Amino acid sequence: MAPPHSKSDGPIPQNGLVCDDDVTARPPSRNRIRTEPSAEIRAWSIAAEKRARSRPIPPNVILESAGKDEEVWTSPHSDENTWLLQLADALGTRSQAVITTFMTQLEALCSRDIWDDEARQWRLDENQFSAALALINSIRPRNEMEACLAAQMVAVHMMQMQTSARALKHKHDIKTAATASKLARTFTMQIEALQALKGKRRSTKQNIVVTKETHQHVHYHDHRGAEETGRQSHGRNAEAPDERKAVRSQEPGGKVVSLSSRAGKSPV
Repeated sequence: MAPPHSKSDGPIPQNGLVCDDDVTARPPSRNRIRTEPSAEIRAWSIAAEKRARSRPIPPNVILESAGKDEEVWTSPHSDENTWLLQLADALGTRSQAVITTFMTQLEALCSRDIWDDEARQWRLDENQFSAALALINSIRPRNEMEACLAAQMVAVHMMQMQTSARALKHKHDIKTAATASKLARTFTMQIEALQALKGKRRSTKQNIVVTKETHQHVHYHDHRGAEETGRQSHGRNAEAPDERKAVRSQEPGGKVVSLSSRAGKSPV
């Protein structure tokens, strides 16, 4: 047997053996004092019970031994016909073949880690099997296709949790941590696909408003001197006729006429 592992030796090995000095002393759970729930908790439990009873009843399963490493699925209550109806409703089908196929696939997902001392063999974990059925039932698949996606979501969830547990125990295993992250994203994508199947996908609606802009072309008519020139002014770039009368100069032609200038400027 390998010696106990100490913290000074590095990461804890997969067998989980630790030195006694590393374990914090704590009294057994049967000796711990448990107080009565407070009045606030008791008041809250009334509404919580109503919410729990309003949820759909999951179809649990019991496994009966049928020989060496052989088990059969049985009803947790005495009415097997009602149990079959529960399975059909949870899996969104009325086909016995579909029920059998799903049950076989879900059974393969569960761990065989329950020791049967009387039969001297390992048994399938009934809790995991019933939990898988409850998870599918919570999605309320309306048909076999939605049940297929629900079963895949259960498988991805189990893989993601197991991978995450291993990544947390072995913090230097970056590859396992990356796989856990990918499985988490896959589960999110499955939820979106399920919402699309159920017609609940959130769509972004873009409202495009088209407006018609009209540019008014205005003609400005200048009637000044219309009789004399016969022209009208169209637009601001047209030259307006000058109605001022020409002033005849008394100076000989070609001579520059002096103009008064502004203050500070020399005459032109």
